[in-house]
Amino acid sequence: MFGRRKFGFGDFDSLFNDLNNMMNEPLFIKGKTNVESGSDENGQWTKETFTSADGSYSVTSIVRNLGPTISKPNKGVDEISYLKNQLDTAIEEQNFEKAAELRDKIKSLESNKEKIQELETELKKAIENEDFEKAIEIRDEIKKFKS
Repeated sequence: MFGRRKFGFGDFDSLFNDLNNMMNEPLFIKGKTNVESGSDENGQWTKETFTSADGSYSVTSIVRNLGPTISKPNKGVDEISYLKNQLDTAIEEQNFEKAAELRDKIKSLESNKEKIQELETELKKAIENEDFEKAIEIRDEIKKFKS
């Protein structure tokens, strides 16, 4: 089995197939691996899927990058600065669609900053006065300016 074959040494696949035939369970399994990667709002990810040659099973693993991440801004943190950091990350990752969206959102926030601040003050007053219907209207208006 491990010695010479009729025509010289056998290839590794034949050798491992012989080993698999000797064991109750295979030592290795033939199949294909598909690897995908990308990024989303939670950071970079890699997805690897192995499918057996006969298609009887597949195994998928998803790994997230443990590198530096940008957390969402806390109260008092400038949202524009947060978005600019996200924009820098998107550019580094060459995720230009996300970078364009972030650029547009930053421009919108910068041009509407004063109006948003006025609306946020009105929103606080409406909540303090327990005028929740007006608070909902103001909240929705703020969302329009921020999107």
